[in-house]
Amino acid sequence: MTEVELRRFLEKQGLTDSRAEFRKLKGGYLNTVWFVDTPDRSLVAKEFVKPMTGTLFPNLPEDEVEALRRLGDLEVAPKLVGFWLDASLLVYEFVEGEMWDGDVQGVAQLLLRKEAADPTGFRGVPLNAHAILAEGDALFTRCKSPPNAICPSLVDVPLPQKLSLIHTDIGVNLVGAGSGLRLIDWQCPAIGDICEDIYSFLSPAFQILAGRDPLTDAKVRDFWLALGRPELERRYTLLRPAYAWRFAGYCAWRSEALDEAEICVRYRCALAEELSYMCQQV
Repeated sequence: MTEVELRRFLEKQGLTDSRAEFRKLKGGYLNTVWFVDTPDRSLVAKEFVKPMTGTLFPNLPEDEVEALRRLGDLEVAPKLVGFWLDASLLVYEFVEGEMWDGDVQGVAQLLLRKEAADPTGFRGVPLNAHAILAEGDALFTRCKSPPNAICPSLVDVPLPQKLSLIHTDIGVNLVGAGSGLRLIDWQCPAIGDICEDIYSFLSPAFQILAGRDPLTDAKVRDFWLALGRPELERRYTLLRPAYAWRFAGYCAWRSEALDEAEICVRYRCALAEELSYMCQQV
């Protein structure tokens, strides 16, 4: 909807009045997102495009709403204000602060807080290396010119002892620092392995797509020390090549499928880093 239409809609819901200021936000590849500044508080209004299929990151507005409800008291995500299905419009409170810039301890603590959320009822994602690798294979088959890369060897990894509510796309979606750090854009949540969320933060490709350099080895060590969960680090180490293969396939496909040259270059850079990360020795 246009700014005029959005303004009229939010005024009708009693959320704004004539004093509100509207600004369209940049950064989203899919949905239209507005910053709405009122005398009482600042809001984000997100208008969803139709749900997507055939991607690692489906666009699921009702799932985002439910995730925000369950995370409401955990200091993990923005506060839900309202959702109108007929308008495909979600409104939540704006998270003050800059985009994440290096606070790995804050991310570790956020992930631990998130573990208290109930994950039941969300879409399922693969939990074993075989299924994760298969998703990567399927993505590579879509490419006209796939990279000359070899799928990593299959490793038998036991299922996680606990399933979690996972975001699946952490890298670009962190705002703030310390205890004020928040995870935004919950449009593709799932019930799955917390290691998948850890991967979407530690992965060099996710960092590159967020416009940052890959994390240094020292930063990665600091993250694991702050997390204090050595059993997750061992599990992550086993699953990392499979996650990297899958996301490399995603980057390869997106680098060919998108029209904007600058973003395609970023995906190709992310692909090269991820293939290197896949082969990284521990």
